[in-house]
Amino acid sequence: MTQLSVCSATYPEKAQALSQVLNVPLINALPHKKAWQEQMVLSWISDKQAEQNELTDSENQQACPVNPAKLALLSADSGPVLVDFIGGKKNHRRQFGGGKGQPLARAIGIQQEIPPTILDATAGMGGDAFVFASLGCNVLMVERSPIVAALLKDALERAHNTPDLEPKVSDIVKRLSLVNADSAEYLLSAKPDVDVIYMDPMYPEKKKKASAKKEMKALQNLVGPDMDSEKLLDAALHTATQRVVVKRPAKAPTINGIQPNSEISSPNTRYDIYSIKALKAAGLV
Repeated sequence: MTQLSVCSATYPEKAQALSQVLNVPLINALPHKKAWQEQMVLSWISDKQAEQNELTDSENQQACPVNPAKLALLSADSGPVLVDFIGGKKNHRRQFGGGKGQPLARAIGIQQEIPPTILDATAGMGGDAFVFASLGCNVLMVERSPIVAALLKDALERAHNTPDLEPKVSDIVKRLSLVNADSAEYLLSAKPDVDVIYMDPMYPEKKKKASAKKEMKALQNLVGPDMDSEKLLDAALHTATQRVVVKRPAKAPTINGIQPNSEISSPNTRYDIYSIKALKAAGLV
């Protein structure tokens, strides 16, 4: 069984607080590479260490980097896994992802004059939420894994505290907020006022599927497949005011229960769209 700990080498006070929140052991330094075995470590690493995409021996962790270090999940088989709202893949997707014409944006209903408010019920590493925010939407990310939520929280804090941040990126980050909770329970108890609820459930890994990307592998190791998608969809349909959008593999069946009113497809992905107005008119919600 994989064991998790928090490394205090870079930010001792932050590490102490995080280890208490997660109720996991605190270690003073990263293990040497040969000693990793079945374990994961949350540690703050420098940009250089993140770019090297490999584990770093403990003696290199002692000095606090000049730039704010990034909280990363480290393991023997995936390298650093972290969230970055300032640069990297998310900003590349912002600039070259297709804007309001991309299938995801069309499924959410971004084309309307006033951008919808969105609750991302399966926030994960925040990629889709960042796209929504970059298109002008206020987005509440709900993530049930406390570990993944810690990565998201660290990325938000770094972005908010980065001086001279590009104004466009700063505005995007200001539109993002985070809750660490089980989404179905949160929707039923908090009853948030949102136009659209977005779901991207984690699916069981296929045996013949090629090796997953490191972020996906880390998520699969941490949270496993979603076994309660039906419960979440039902809660979402009784909460969203405009629509619920469910991301599915192109050939996957719909989630059992109410059938979607429409869909938008791309080569590998399908977005099932549930119109709340139409479902209410039919007496289904």
